[in-house]
Amino acid sequence: MGLDPVLFVALGLGYVAGRVWPSRGPWPGRAVFAVVFVLLLLLGTSLGRAPNAALLAAAPVGVVFALLLLGTTALVSLALRPERQRGGTPQPVKKGSPAVGGLFALALVVGFGVSRSVGVDLSGFLEPVLWLLVALVAYDLHWSGAALRRWWAPLTAAVVGAAASARVVAALFGLPLPVALATASGFGFYSLDGPLVAARLGAALGLLAFLANFLRENLVMVTSPWAGRRLKGEGLAALGGATSMDTTLFFVTRYGDPEASGLALATGLVLTLAASLALPLLLALP
Repeated sequence: MGLDPVLFVALGLGYVAGRVWPSRGPWPGRAVFAVVFVLLLLLGTSLGRAPNAALLAAAPVGVVFALLLLGTTALVSLALRPERQRGGTPQPVKKGSPAVGGLFALALVVGFGVSRSVGVDLSGFLEPVLWLLVALVAYDLHWSGAALRRWWAPLTAAVVGAAASARVVAALFGLPLPVALATASGFGFYSLDGPLVAARLGAALGLLAFLANFLRENLVMVTSPWAGRRLKGEGLAALGGATSMDTTLFFVTRYGDPEASGLALATGLVLTLAASLALPLLLALP
């Protein structure tokens, strides 16, 4: 979503509250699930506002782009994992169930359908719901110095995955390489990538950039109950990219590793800054 100062305030307040008044019941987890469901509904409505013709034209490329971004990033992340963590039978996730991914997908579809049929604009609620989610996640955050020592791994996986995916998409669909690189270098930061590309290269390519990054973020949410078993927190942080500091932070810690919160926050912050700096430079290329 971006560098919103209120997010850091919500993060700090939630963390302090969790230390001063620790939970003694299941309510924090239930509250987080409810807020995540509402957030996904709102994200679905935001996509539903795109014009039909433009959405139909951009959707195939956007879907392929998002899948390539996640696939290549996941492969690089697996290759970078320590040898002692590879192989063997994936262990069941301690919390939650993979079936929850279906509920997350349903929330997106329902939000999209409501927006298409009713034309309702609920985008104004996105930020407050996100602030609440970050505060609730921070309430139960667990920090780990050992996880932070491998900060370079998710960053490397995200950058290499973006570069490789951009080259493949440019070759498959005939996109100029700078456009594909600019789209991939959003790292899920669709609210920045889409408008910047649109301002420089037109609405059609702007929608493509928005859609590829939007789908990247939402596919991480939907698939994390499955992907987390194999990729753990480090891999999910790489998949989330810039969003691992806010919208996908819950998914990294819930389905990847509760101790990966610091790593996810650091990854998201660095990639958000990287996207903010790299996108104008890439879009200035001929």
